[in-house]
This record gives sequence, C-alpha cells and structure tokens, in this order.
Amino acid sequence: MASTEAINQCFSVFSLTSGLQANLEKSSVYFGGVNQTVQDNILQHLGYTHGELPFRYLGIPLSSKKLSLLQWKPLIEKMVGRISTWTVRKLSYAGRVQLVQSVLFGIQAYWAQIFVLPTKVMKTIEAHCRSYVWSGVNTITKRALVAWDKVCTPKSVGGLNLINLKIWNRAAIAKNSWDVAHKEDKLWIRWIHTYYIKEQNFDTMPMSQQVCWMVRKLLEARSVWIQHSISHSSTKQSLITHIYLQLLGNLPRTPWKTMMFRNMARPKAIITMWLMLQERLPTVDRLIDWGINVDPVCSLCSSTQETRDHLFADCALTKQLWNKLLKWMNRPRCTAQSWDQMLHWVIVNGRGKSSAALLFRLIYAEACHAIWMERNQRIFEHKSRSVEVIAREVAYMCAMRAPTRMQLMMHAWHM
Repeated sequence: MASTEAINQCFSVFSLTSGLQANLEKSSVYFGGVNQTVQDNILQHLGYTHGELPFRYLGIPLSSKKLSLLQWKPLIEKMVGRISTWTVRKLSYAGRVQLVQSVLFGIQAYWAQIFVLPTKVMKTIEAHCRSYVWSGVNTITKRALVAWDKVCTPKSVGGLNLINLKIWNRAAIAKNSWDVAHKEDKLWIRWIHTYYIKEQNFDTMPMSQQVCWMVRKLLEARSVWIQHSISHSSTKQSLITHIYLQLLGNLPRTPWKTMMFRNMARPKAIITMWLMLQERLPTVDRLIDWGINVDPVCSLCSSTQETRDHLFADCALTKQLWNKLLKWMNRPRCTAQSWDQMLHWVIVNGRGKSSAALLFRLIYAEACHAIWMERNQRIFEHKSRSVEVIAREVAYMCAMRAPTRMQLMMHAWHM
C-alpha cells in the first residue's frame, strides 16, 4: 500500500499542476504477484477498476505471455478491411502495389517493431497482400504471375520493392536488441538491465531460462547486428532499413532496371514491361501449358509460334511499329535480330538522364504496352488495328505524359 500511495500522490501533484484528471471509468489497475486482500484495499483506496491482461494499448494487445493466434486476429482483420474498401475501385497492378506498399505494410510494421510475428500470421498477411495485388480481391487466391519472394525485392534486382515481412520483422527485433545494448537511458531498457542483465555484458551474457519470451527473442537477435558489425553511425539510413538490406544480401542486379523504372510512362505500361522482362506475361505457349485451348500461332503476324522473344522482338508487326516510331524520333532503324540484341539495344539507347534518353524510355514502355494490348484484342475480342493507328496512339500517349520541355522537342517530330 505504501508504494501505491506514493505513486498516487505523485499523480495528484501532476494533476494539480497540469489540470489533467484520470478518468475513473477508463482507467484500471493490473496486478501481478499480489494477494487478493491487498488487491481489494488498493482498488478501494484508488477507486479504479480491476483490469485483466491482455488489454489494448495504442492499438496493440499487451500481455505478460506470448500472444496467441486469436490475439493476432485484429491485425489481420484490419488489413482485410482495408482491402475490402479498395476492391470496388478499378486499379491497375501498379496502383494495387502502391497501396500494399504504403498502407498494408505500414499497418503491420507497427506490430513488427514490437513483437516477433508468428509464421502463420506472416503467411496469412502475405497471402492477402498477394491475392489483392494479382487478383484485386479480399480473399486468399492462388493466382500469382510472379513468386512473392521475387516481388519483395528491390527494383534494382528485378522486384517491385515490397517489404519481405519475415526479414523486416527480424531487422526490427534486431534493432530493439541493439537499443538494449547501446541506449540505457530509455526506461524499458533500464528495467531490462536491472532485472535481467544485472551489470553483465549484453553482447556475451548467457541466456537464462527464467527470462520472459520477449527478452529471450531480444537475446537471440544479438547475433544479427553483431554478425554484420552494425553501428548507428555506420549509415545514414534508419537502423532497421540498414539491417534489413544487410539481411537481404547482395542480390544480382538487373541490367534493365534504369530503363524500366525511371520513365514517365503510365503504371500499366510499367507493369507490362516488368512482367515482360520477367518472362511472366501469359503468352500463347504459356496458356497452352496451363491447359487453355488457344491457337499457338502469333496473332499479330500469323507466321510462327508466339513467345515473348518473338512477340516483342521478332514479330513483323513489332518491327514495323518500331520503324515508324524511330522514324518519328529521327533515329536510325533497329537492326536487332533476336531478343537479347533487342534488349541490349534498348538499354544502350535508354541509359542516362538526358531528355532524349528519358523520351526513349517513355516511348519504349508505351510501345510494349500497345503491342500487348493489340495482341489481347486480336485474341479475345477479335478486333485489330493497323500499325499506323497503333503508332499514332503511342505518340499521343507520350506527348500527353512528357514534361513541357520535352513536348517542345516532340512537336518538331513528324509521324
């Protein structure tokens, strides 16, 4: 009772100074290791209600024990609720990716910096995000054009820069472990040092079996920042981001990342290019592998079997379209005879920050999207357009999306 009375007196002084009063209906007292008689005396003296763990504080459940799967349900329901409000909107792949990146992962990141997320919870969250990106629904589906691990990699290595939830959670807990070793001024860290570390070296101290599960996870996470020799002054990035990139490792970079992601094309054109370069567009040969009965011959030129390499490099209609666009740009014809040569030619011409390079990347993205849409119209809608019409549509879209300084350059071109 003496310690409780001392705390209550401190709070009374604070209330008189600030004018803030405790709401008795919303405030509770939580007990641990206190007999029932003392509990009743404290509740009668303070006037608060008796609270039970777990309870929600700042949106997350607090508990002295490891959270059960049922207690993780609010996080999953919150994310599914957000997706449900988006399904009525007709968004492109790029729009869905942006929403997942900025909103859904923002929701889980708050929890991931406090708790070690169970594997089942992480898989459920990723399944909902994956289903929304590829299908635009709020239920879990198996449809995916690219493996989720590939999508959750930086753009420089061919991904869409989504967060790998498992690695991000490891990085966040490792950051908390680093704080325990280096920031003893925080109240919760001082408590851990007083009750668990007790003047020992946190980097090398043995793990006691009596510590709670969260402190045990902090001790296990020591190896992450110790192994990578991470210090707060070693990088200008946030510590979690720095640890996350270290855990991702050195992935092979793609030669086309600059050409693809630094243009001014519309999101659908960017996603079309990305799927094309990943060789994930459902071309005819892939549809046949899936058991779908379609004509294997290219719908644009009707001369050979359709593949990605043929559709975007060898097809007669594609070559005619590029000849018209290159003539419009006052550039020499493309002499590439294969997909590899075509990709090399695009990278060389789209490299750099000049206006000419930026416009080339813009036109290439729109041209790839136009070829893909024309192919789909001929297969599924039995409609076709001439090369002249397609070229003029590409030129119109580029003229609409280019900055003013580049539009002046384009006005001097003649289709």
